[in-house]
Amino acid sequence: MGRKKSAGAPRPAVPRRSRLLAAAVCAALILAGAIVWLRRPQTIELPYLTARNAAVMDVSTGRFLSEKDADAPRSPASLTKLMTLLLVLDDIESGVLGWEDTFTVTPAEAHTLGSKYGMRPGEVFTVRQLVAGAVMVSGCDCIQSLVKLCAPDEAAFVERMNQKAAQLGMGGSHFANATGIDASGHYMTARDVARLARALVREHPEILEFTAAPSLEIGGRAFQNIHRLVGRDSRVKGLKTGTTTIGGFSVCTYAEMDGRRYLVVLMDSTSDSTRFAETLTVLDLLAEKG
Repeated sequence: MGRKKSAGAPRPAVPRRSRLLAAAVCAALILAGAIVWLRRPQTIELPYLTARNAAVMDVSTGRFLSEKDADAPRSPASLTKLMTLLLVLDDIESGVLGWEDTFTVTPAEAHTLGSKYGMRPGEVFTVRQLVAGAVMVSGCDCIQSLVKLCAPDEAAFVERMNQKAAQLGMGGSHFANATGIDASGHYMTARDVARLARALVREHPEILEFTAAPSLEIGGRAFQNIHRLVGRDSRVKGLKTGTTTIGGFSVCTYAEMDGRRYLVVLMDSTSDSTRFAETLTVLDLLAEKG
């Protein structure tokens, strides 16, 4: 006769209190997941844009919500200065540079190509004033002055820019100068501009003290923000414009609404007014999606 299989020891009963606790934990996790999903920014379908390249990012997650030829390299014009400013603020944070350190303008800075704040040889600027001039009026003269304070020369600074780009995963970008003047081998993608801007506002939120102000007066010097949506639309906290013959009219905009933060990058729009009008259109779409 074969042996009967043992039924085994009976399983201990799970106390009712433990079962209720486990059920409550599961319900809480499901609810939390649902809330996260509902608050997750939805993708949007971009309307017709004259901008040849576009990227829309949720700053908190780094997720791209929409894009248009976002990986095509373009001449970035003064959007380049976002990288220059990131490195300058890195140096301030590390103590290499101080906000009240000063720079005496030489003819080289005063005669820099591109948009200018309007320096004169012999004038003395603080780092805070130079950052304001670079951010708000896109002063190439301010940028070149900051470069001189941070590196032996522009070539050494540009090497740092490309190293930082690699660290940020900006595989579609390469820098040849610190100001954004059109040059061979100088390009960025809309996706990389968004990645760079996200790093800037997250690592150095103090930049918003400059970008979000319609105007500033620092040490007797006046600065007017050339990002035309700042002060006009409460959602917009500014960031950077860029314009060159080859690069066209570009803009990277940082905005806050309903507890969320967004970056809208438009590159090579048809005109100055168009890039801002199209930015507002994208922000309105984001607001509708919630």
